[in-house]
Amino acid sequence: MSRKHLVWIALMCVAVLAVGVLAAGCKPKNALEAIKKAGKIVVGTSADYAPFEFVDEATGAYTGFDVELMEKIAEKLGVTVEWKDMDFDILLTSLVNGEIDAVIACMSIRPDRQEQALFSDPYWTSPDAFLVRADSGLTITDPTTDLAGKKIGVQTGTIQETWVQDELIATGKIAETDMSSYPRADQAVLDLVAGRVDAVFLDAGVAQAFTTTQPVTVALVHDLPGDPGIAVKLGEQALIDEINRIIKELTDDGTIQQLGEKYEIAQALLEG
Repeated sequence: MSRKHLVWIALMCVAVLAVGVLAAGCKPKNALEAIKKAGKIVVGTSADYAPFEFVDEATGAYTGFDVELMEKIAEKLGVTVEWKDMDFDILLTSLVNGEIDAVIACMSIRPDRQEQALFSDPYWTSPDAFLVRADSGLTITDPTTDLAGKKIGVQTGTIQETWVQDELIATGKIAETDMSSYPRADQAVLDLVAGRVDAVFLDAGVAQAFTTTQPVTVALVHDLPGDPGIAVKLGEQALIDEINRIIKELTDDGTIQQLGEKYEIAQALLEG
């Protein structure tokens, strides 16, 4: 091989190496950089949970407390939101699989979920409530006794489902078959109205919203540990730090409280 050929091969190797170095240098180091480079954050939610996340019937657009909050966070990140509506119980799986960048769905922070995802600081205080049919005559003072032998509806994968499993089924207050789990909260409420379950356990603000559209009433506000946070993939500390910074900013300037008032969540909780 001639000296000319050797020089040409050496130059080609240097060029390939340079391209590789440049490509590596352009590759985002973390999710925050990737989101900013893409100009959007892909967010998963379960849009059946008014007033937190739901579809506006007039416009077909996603709206609600969580939706507006996430869009304000995205604005401060300098990006837009691409929404992915899915069943609540697959949100974290979709996050782990890289199908979405974040989850906001009034999802309570709890230890088992923190093994799957990294959560932000809580952005709202959210108690829970039991819904019953308005004409049922069912009163609930102590759910562990008043719901004995009753049929209970819950949304799959929620803290309310876990509570029913631990406090009613495991203690023998109700049979396992007396708990019905639904992919979406509105399905549980429709079964309540139809008489297929006696009570539905869900977030208090959401329960209050259903009382305006269905013949149901809040029988008892029963607060469980855990307030909602925004979830991102494990290890994405830069992204969660930035989200936490923005949540604090939106809390300090009154924006989050204004959202609660806009969607009448604060009112619902006071009445509950």
